[in-house]
Amino acid sequence: MITEEESRVLKFIDRSREDIIGHLRKLIGFRTITPQENETAEGEDYRDLQDFIRSILEEMGFSIDMWEIDSSELDSFPGSGVLKDRDLGNMPVLAGKLEGNGKGRSLILNGHYDVVPAGIIENWKHPPFDAEIEDNKIFGRGASDMKGGIAAIIHALRAIQQTGVILKGDVTVETVPDEEQTCMGTLSCCQRGYTADAAIIPEPTEMKILVAMRGSLYGKITVPGRAGHAEVSHPDWTKGGAVNAISKAAKIIAAMDELNDEWRHSPEKQHKYLDPDIITPTIIHGGEWPVTHPEKVEIIFGSMFIPGTKDKIKEIEAKLKSVADSDSWLKEHPPRLETEGWAYGAEVKEDEPIVDVGKEALRDLGFEPELRGYGTLTDSIHLINHMGIPSISIGPDINTAHMADEYVDIDELMNTTKVMALCIMRWCGTGA
Repeated sequence: MITEEESRVLKFIDRSREDIIGHLRKLIGFRTITPQENETAEGEDYRDLQDFIRSILEEMGFSIDMWEIDSSELDSFPGSGVLKDRDLGNMPVLAGKLEGNGKGRSLILNGHYDVVPAGIIENWKHPPFDAEIEDNKIFGRGASDMKGGIAAIIHALRAIQQTGVILKGDVTVETVPDEEQTCMGTLSCCQRGYTADAAIIPEPTEMKILVAMRGSLYGKITVPGRAGHAEVSHPDWTKGGAVNAISKAAKIIAAMDELNDEWRHSPEKQHKYLDPDIITPTIIHGGEWPVTHPEKVEIIFGSMFIPGTKDKIKEIEAKLKSVADSDSWLKEHPPRLETEGWAYGAEVKEDEPIVDVGKEALRDLGFEPELRGYGTLTDSIHLINHMGIPSISIGPDINTAHMADEYVDIDELMNTTKVMALCIMRWCGTGA
């Protein structure tokens, strides 16, 4: 049931509709594109966005901590996803803290401000950084994933303050970079000591509660061959003949399909909210000349896995060994597996108090509460696993995230803001 105090806050949010839209449009206008793996962020947009958020939070009485990440100094551990040589310069992290009166539960509100590249601009009807409005939608890269969520956080807190509501628990707002690549922005917040009794990340979830997500492993399998003229017959490899690395790589790709089938039917890979583990070849390199047997093939792959998976690398290695053992060439010249920066999956229990708060807030706003999982991960992996903070996500529609003409429906933006406000008040508590 919505209290009189909460009703005042929700009405204030309704009256702030144009301000919320305006702030989100400004956020979209900052071109905070996630750099590719070997690139560095260029331009002033990253810092300008953080300075914009900083000015708003400082006006609201938040104490601000802003810093840049040195990846080489982050603690690295299995599942952390840390890439020690990734340059995160020019992409500052911001953590703002507002102290309550000391009698309530603390809360982290986290959002990533980096966005994936726009892709082919000609595929956009609405320019990706102009934040145009049409049919009650705000278009632009990051509109739903997840600058809309950041706007919702800020204006939920603003509505609480402007209506005179006093929060009992501390609130920390984190706006971070590089979620789309490594999640090291939030990991840096964790290792800097920021913690709370619970956390919410308003990622796009179709107004459902995200409680589970798969982890990820990316890597490369190098399959050896032996060069030789492709227009002549060759003896067996044991007698010096050529070995076609593409043919051998085909066996590895077939083995990946076998793995997917095994995982799909394995009781250990079943999860209430997540699909089973999967491995997918995504890039392949091989061969140098049309008339030469290729002597090397590289298979780039991605593998997503449920939180209960203990050692994904070991599982892949075992499959590669079984393929090699069945092939005389590969047994003597085994394929080589290389991985880096794998990230663990995460989940929270269905009966966590923060899950109940989210469900009640959605129900009171007219939504049927529903728990869900993600096939991919979010920054909450570190809040949950590294810090032990129960964390959920609630936000707008995800269907156009990473697509041309990404948008957020304005009504969903408003509802996300209202859900955030109710969750903040109910979790932290209100009153003197």
